[in-house]
Amino acid sequence: MPAARQASPPAPAQQASPAPPPVPQLTFRIETNYIEVDAVVTDAQGKFVRNLGRDDFEVLEDDRRQAVDLFALVDIPLERQDRPAYRATPVAPDVATNYKDFEGRIYVLLLDANHVPATDTFLTKKVAHEFINYLGANDLAAVVLAQTGSRDDNQEFTNSRAALHAAVDKFVGEKVRSRALNVQDAAVRSFGLEKLGIDVRNAKDPETVERAAKARATLDSMMRLSNYMAGIRGRRKAVVLFSEGLDFNLDDIVGPRSRETPQNPAADNTTLEAMHATAILDGMQAMFEAATRANVAIYSIDPRGPASELDTMIQATGMPEGATLTVGEISMGAREELRRQIGTLRTFSEVTGGLALVGTNDFAGGFRRIVEDNSAYYVLGYHPPEIKHDGKFHNITVRVKRSGLQVRARRGYYALKNAPPSAVAIDPTVTLLNSPMPVGGLGLRLTASALRGSGANVRVLATIEIDGSQITAGRTGAPTAKVDVAFAALDMSGNVKASGRKSMDLAVRPEATPQIAERGLRLVTEFEIPPGHYQLRLAAHESANGQNGSIFWDLEIPDFSRSALSMSQLLLSSASAGRTPTSPDAPSLRGRLPGPPTAIRDFALEDTLAVYAEIYDNDAARPHTVDLTCTVRTDDGTQVFVTREERSSRDLGTGGSYTFLTKIPLQDLVPGRFVLSVEAKSRLGGDPATREIQFTTK
Repeated sequence: MPAARQASPPAPAQQASPAPPPVPQLTFRIETNYIEVDAVVTDAQGKFVRNLGRDDFEVLEDDRRQAVDLFALVDIPLERQDRPAYRATPVAPDVATNYKDFEGRIYVLLLDANHVPATDTFLTKKVAHEFINYLGANDLAAVVLAQTGSRDDNQEFTNSRAALHAAVDKFVGEKVRSRALNVQDAAVRSFGLEKLGIDVRNAKDPETVERAAKARATLDSMMRLSNYMAGIRGRRKAVVLFSEGLDFNLDDIVGPRSRETPQNPAADNTTLEAMHATAILDGMQAMFEAATRANVAIYSIDPRGPASELDTMIQATGMPEGATLTVGEISMGAREELRRQIGTLRTFSEVTGGLALVGTNDFAGGFRRIVEDNSAYYVLGYHPPEIKHDGKFHNITVRVKRSGLQVRARRGYYALKNAPPSAVAIDPTVTLLNSPMPVGGLGLRLTASALRGSGANVRVLATIEIDGSQITAGRTGAPTAKVDVAFAALDMSGNVKASGRKSMDLAVRPEATPQIAERGLRLVTEFEIPPGHYQLRLAAHESANGQNGSIFWDLEIPDFSRSALSMSQLLLSSASAGRTPTSPDAPSLRGRLPGPPTAIRDFALEDTLAVYAEIYDNDAARPHTVDLTCTVRTDDGTQVFVTREERSSRDLGTGGSYTFLTKIPLQDLVPGRFVLSVEAKSRLGGDPATREIQFTTK
């Protein structure tokens, strides 16, 4: 658990440390008159200071002291991925749950294709991949590509490094060419045409409109991300921006002071560019307003490392002899471009309370600083006595009364210009599904197995289990319980491809209450979607006690027609699974398992498992045999169970599949962790199809 310390002055050395107050749990709620500030406090050596209490802090808004309603020290450990001792990689989890409170960091990786040239694509992806490797197993991260075209390349919040790496691999830089070089090319083309009234020094950038549009698009992406995360509370929210900075002159919103020709065409704005600069600054202001209101910190990373105008000038050509625009002016323009690019990156971070990693190749050191910055900090929340809807910037000052300490926090926030409309009561499950992140509360477990569906679709069997102790808690003879469950499968563009809603109305007899409290409730449902990458969102609301909970889980839905041999995901049941009250809503599952599927992965030694899989053989034209092997291995790799079967291609039906079902008694095992594996291998050769599940016994 992240540690938190008592909100009081430090105790004398001989006194026992006070009991720590609870760390604020991750929640999602939008409240316009609540302000939350993250404060990083360091000593003279730059080390984080952990022994501060509420009374050590002073929070001022517009020089007025505020009463701190929420105070906590968030101290998050960096958890490493747990794997069996005999394996180099962990077993991919096949169950998602919200039973454990979220105890990690929150990152959004924003890869700015608008301001990275195609030639730096590999470099940018390399740096982003390196940052992902610094994430802990307890962290959540998302990937957003600021680019033109489809949003299918984005990745919602996940703790899957593989999914994050896959999203980064789709990045391609789209930055337009240097303005200074464009102006030089225009000047060279117009040289010698003075008799026609064409002035070399009036050369203009032909990509002005596109350059301005890309700057606005990046700022809009940053603003939308901030608004999306505005309701997340209890954690520092970090946007890690991989960009070479806005390449537009925002210092000049006037344009030429005389005639229509800038003093230096390669560096100064034209009248058109000055107009665009004004619009871009408005967009930057709107982005800062959203980020500061949402308490989002921007960490700017320039993947170029140390950069120089020479990187641009190496692409420059010479100017014709006698030209009034000189190479020196072109070089000055390139130098000013670089200064402004790096300046915007620094400004993004300084205004929002983040860090700027620019002009350095020490990415490892910078990444460690970002992780440290988001691992240990103080959360200070307050309600201003006056609710302001003036659209103005309100300064926030965080002070520490102890001497010799430094505090870094956001400088303030922009108030909304108009009072928000009154909240309209909506279904709690809808709010949960639309939240940027899953929420704890009502305990849930979810597992989903993909099997071949109708046509080109894949059938997904979802098993949902609900904590019964929270349903029965505090009941005083109420005869019924109602649990509303909703789910939605979203593609990477955020489009809903499948959804459903179920209501579980239970007549709870007094004698059944202990069973529900111990075993919970189960819902088994199914839906069909095309192959692809999805995020399955599940939300549940229990009406009697008002409990809510949600789970977000990445689903990779395979195309079973692409490989010669493939396998469905495993369905797992157990002898004890039948004791959980189950609402079946999956007609295709009938007769496949001896009992209902379960999302439980912790079993008693007296239990017996049942494993079901379907093997899809697309090589029926050639007679052959497929060998099926099911094994169970201990944490050190010792094989403690094995069964082998054969299937002949002559037995393939119209569906082109074999079924596999086996039972595994656990009575001969010992308490510990195990890996269950099912492998199908054709004697014609080729790669085997394998599925795995990790489980424990007690």
